[in-house]
Amino acid sequence: MAVLMTAQIPGATQEMIDGMSPLLELLPSQKGFVVHANGPVSGGWRVTEVWDTQGDFEAWFEAHVKPAFAEGGPMPSITFDELSQVVAA
Repeated sequence: MAVLMTAQIPGATQEMIDGMSPLLELLPSQKGFVVHANGPVSGGWRVTEVWDTQGDFEAWFEAHVKPAFAEGGPMPSITFDELSQVVAA
């Protein structure tokens, strides 16, 4: 079942997110990836993505995203919500 992943990254800045932009180029080819969006929120940054399964996201995160975070830096707080319908352009 498709999932909505929401990640809150406390203290994240535009500069930090820009530094991770090479990862965005890899996203479309990842198994189960549907869509990505991100933007500033009070106190940090929010990332939202839709994936075919939570396992697809977790494999991507462990292999590509987690290693990109600075050691000791802010790590995202991640939640998942099941989706009953996803309509894409």
